[in-house]
Amino acid sequence: MHRSIRPLATGIFILLTSCAALAADSDAGTLAAKIVASHGGADKLLRTFTFTEVYLLAGKDKGTERTSIIQPPNLWYVGKRERVSGENKGGVCHDVWMWTLAPLVDPKTKLESLPDATIEGKAAHALKVSGSIEPSMNVFFDAATHDLMKIEWKGEQFLFSAPVAVDGTRVPSKCVLIGKTGKERMRTELKKIERLAELPAELPKPQVK
Repeated sequence: MHRSIRPLATGIFILLTSCAALAADSDAGTLAAKIVASHGGADKLLRTFTFTEVYLLAGKDKGTERTSIIQPPNLWYVGKRERVSGENKGGVCHDVWMWTLAPLVDPKTKLESLPDATIEGKAAHALKVSGSIEPSMNVFFDAATHDLMKIEWKGEQFLFSAPVAVDGTRVPSKCVLIGKTGKERMRTELKKIERLAELPAELPKPQVK
């Protein structure tokens, strides 16, 4: 019994200290470590993956199905078209990157605690995430489950719900995007998701800007 408990305790300690080292305050680092641990640990967070979603633009009656291959924060393929470097949209992947929680363990990330909030009637803890993501993001997590609930970024809001299990971790399966005007711009629902060991070889090389 002691042999199994000691490595687990050591792993938790390393996770706590590594996340705390990224933080501007120890409370933020501790919260980040708890969030990551509750999602299977840093090694289980999604890094390269494919998913199929149905997204519905505001004012439209019918949704559109789209399959993507993503390696955030830099690569997002739709079919064989790489939309980040191809369109020179350096930040287009960062909201999806935060959706995976991987920025919480990135060495460039700086974390700060924000006041607790209430979202859809649920208590939420909040972090300000910067360094690896600019401008900074305000990110909110369910206080009970540590699941991602909301991102505030660039004047827009991403509202997340319905988390699903994916190969040892969890991600929200639904998102509503509220634009800078305060009105809904789009909503999307995840239909299928799969972790990939690497990007498929047939994908074109990203353009270098």
